[in-house]
Amino acid sequence: MRLSILHYAPLALACATALLALPASAGVRHASGLHRTGDGVARTHATVASGADGGQALHAGATERGADGSLTHARVSAATAPLGRVLHGASTTQASDGTLSHRSGQSIAGANGGSAQAGRRVQRNPDGSLQGSYQASGSGASGGSFQRSGSVARDAAGARSGSRQTTASGTRGSYAGSTSASAGMLSHDSTLTGASGNTYQGQTSYTRGQGLNHSGTCSNAQGQLIQC
Repeated sequence: MRLSILHYAPLALACATALLALPASAGVRHASGLHRTGDGVARTHATVASGADGGQALHAGATERGADGSLTHARVSAATAPLGRVLHGASTTQASDGTLSHRSGQSIAGANGGSAQAGRRVQRNPDGSLQGSYQASGSGASGGSFQRSGSVARDAAGARSGSRQTTASGTRGSYAGSTSASAGMLSHDSTLTGASGNTYQGQTSYTRGQGLNHSGTCSNAQGQLIQC
């Protein structure tokens, strides 16, 4: 998931962009304003801080009241320095019918080549039901990487369900796992592979009233079963 600041607070970002265009010098600059949009009125603010080493930090936010009675608040924060950069954005909207939605994302990049990204979405509906999802990924300077994603849901009666998937790899091997849960049941599957090619595969399940079950097998790089 790539994070775009423009998606979260365009008016606030405009204020921050104007500040960044000023001659660079160590110190703090701030701007704010009230803007009429096509659907309502938005209040924005932005602050930029610059350091003597060339590093900069930015925070910008906007709150908009729509003509339909909806209310949206968005914010972005970013910092850059010789060691890397970080960016975070979030937006929350309450619609006129009571629906509440939130989404956020962040991105981190190190000077040595490592990076990570993450994003999340959640929506709560007037009937009490809820849906949410998230995803994250990253890579290290040495070549290792990971990915994770998941979702959660709740219906109007309060019944919950969810799932999660994770993968990771590096010089010592790899891992892949998935978990799901709903209505008193949970299951988890995992596969681990070592640098030598030996693999472990496991399955775990739980059912309310019946207890926990687990099984697992191990195999070598040729696919032959071995003792775990």
